Amino acid sequence: PKVGSSCLKKVVEFCSHHAEEPMIPINSPLTDDTLETNVSQEWYQNFITGIDQNMIFELVTAANYMEIPPLLDLTCLIVSIGFMGKQAEEIREILKIAKMTP
Repeated sequence: PKVGSSCLKKVVEFCSHHAEEPMIPINSPLTDDTLETNVSQEWYQNFITGIDQNMIFELVTAANYMEIPPLLDLTCLIVSIGFMGKQAEEIREILKIAKMTP
């Protein structure tokens, strides 16, 4: 997949920091529905909360394609937290899935 320069910059930022301070693995199943409960390291919390939704989805794709499990785990975590408490219709709209006909 195509990875834009702004996304690639975020990937490099994540990997550079991860080389210095590896991210503590995220437990599965999740222990709670908050980022702070599942990710104890402040840098990683700040990194992921400072990113808009479109970039998050681009990072999910990039992390998966580039095989960067910690980034994939972190981005999938923030997506799943965002889905908690939402109705199927709301999730469909977030993911830009066309409405299905009966």
